[in-house]
Parts: sequence; structure tokens; C-alpha cells
Amino acid sequence: MPPQPVDISLIISSKNRAYGLKNCLDAVSSAARHAEHLALELVFVDNGSTDNTSEIVREWAETAPIATNLIHETKPGLANARNSGMDAAKGKILAFTDDDCEIFPDYFSALSTLFAADEEPVMRGGRIELGDSRDLPITIKTELEPILMTPYHHSGGFIHGANMAFTRALADRIGLFDTRFGAGTPFRSGEDTDYVHRAFNAGIRVEYLPEFAVKHFHGRRAIDEVHKLQSGYAFGNGALYAKYLFDRRSNMRGMLRWDIRQAILEAVGRPKLNEELGLTYRRQVRDNFVGMIAYWRSRSGGKRVGRTA
Repeated sequence: MPPQPVDISLIISSKNRAYGLKNCLDAVSSAARHAEHLALELVFVDNGSTDNTSEIVREWAETAPIATNLIHETKPGLANARNSGMDAAKGKILAFTDDDCEIFPDYFSALSTLFAADEEPVMRGGRIELGDSRDLPITIKTELEPILMTPYHHSGGFIHGANMAFTRALADRIGLFDTRFGAGTPFRSGEDTDYVHRAFNAGIRVEYLPEFAVKHFHGRRAIDEVHKLQSGYAFGNGALYAKYLFDRRSNMRGMLRWDIRQAILEAVGRPKLNEELGLTYRRQVRDNFVGMIAYWRSRSGGKRVGRTA
């Protein structure tokens, strides 16, 4: 008997977060119950956990209202985990969220409606609300109006990997995530930024739509945690600038020039990147260049730091 088609595969990657999985998984259950007309699956990737992450997922899956495929990826890094999830997923739509997020009850229904009329590959990102008001307002995206990506948009932050979805046809066209990028890798971040950039460069429609949403419980409440996170993002973006520096099809060079211009303006009294959180364009550009140097060193040293795209 041939396998039944799957409408949406939700892919979640996790490492050593057993303490916080229950709310994430229960939100998936709630959304699945609100979308009983759809064929759904959860692909949960345990990325080398040493706690009881897998046991928690297995126990939850026994009564969950959604088919669950628990897989293990021993190679470290979020991109490796996401690639394994994509390889295992059977859905026409591949959706991604993080293990510290909770999807909204209408998540699957909203995704199904948004993708229903597509005739070409498309990538969409959704709203990300702050899950806990005690956390600082970072790693969220709360715009209430849709935005279509153009060459004047920076790929970084246009769509967040914590709430991203695209068709299987898109993945077949542009491939997997670059495993040198993302949490747990040498370049620390940017696997989602790189994927968005590659999709847009391939002529694929990329858009932000607020209709499907998640809550992000990131837990960062100290300014130094924010600065460390932002430094990692800027480092990863710098590595991406270096990756695409000589690609004439890419707008990454324009994004780098914009960052440098903002840093210069900031030095002569213009507003900082974020006054409230103490984030500056000058520090961001410094970390960009450190990331660029790290990328070039990895190439000139003949080392292959993961799979390229």
C-alpha cells in the first residue's frame, strides 16, 4: 500500500532541552487538534542530546494527535539537524520552529490556507511574539503587515528560522542548509539567512506574513546575554558577506556597505542600533569583519567546515 501523502511536516530540532519541551510539544498537539482535516507530521530531530530529550518526545508521541518521527543526528549544528529533518520529512510544505517556541492553535490551518493557491515554489516567514514578558524584546518579529522581499531587504531577520515554511519544490530546487552556518557551528549563526538569500537569488518569491505565528520563550533577561547573542549574529552575517562577496548576483555587498555607513553615521552622532539594549552599529560591523576573516581563513587553510551550498 503506497504511503499516505502528508500536507505539512513540522520540523523541530533540539539538543539538551528536555526541561522545556513539554510546552512546545503540547502546543503542537493543540494546533494539530485544530487541523484534523489535514495530514500532518512532526519530525523531531534530537541533535546529540545527553539528557532525556528523546524519552520525553517518545512518551508524548504515544498519545499525540499527530504522527511523530523522532530521528537522531549526531553531527553537531542546527543546519545538520534541519537537513536531517528535511530528508526525513514527507510533507508538501516543510515548516520549521524551535524547541523554545510554541506555535499558535491555528498554525497548521493558517499555513495550509496560505500555501493552497501556489503554483510555484515559495518561501514564507511568520510572526514571532515574545512568549514571556520578562524576557528582553529580541529574536522576535511582530510586524502586522505583509512584506514582500525585494533586493533592498536584508536577508538577515527578514524571515526567522524559528517560524519559516516553504514548499518541498523549493527544497528540491535550492538544496539543503549550508552546514557551516547556524547554532553549534564554526560560524555560529546565519543558516536561515543564507537559505533565504539563496531562495531569493534563485528567483523564488519570499514573503513575510503575520497570519501564522509562534511565541518565543528565549529566556534572555540580562543585557550581556543580548550582546553575546547579537555578536554571534553579526559574526555569522560577516561570514555570509565573505561567502557572497564576489557573487555579482548577490545583494550581500550592498548590505555590508549599508552596515558600514550606519556605523559611520553613528560615530558622528546618529542613533545607535538599539539604544535601549545598548547595541551599536560599530560593534556589529566589528563582528562582521571578524566573521569575514574567519570565513576566509577557513577557505585559505584548505579546511572544509561542513557542506557548502
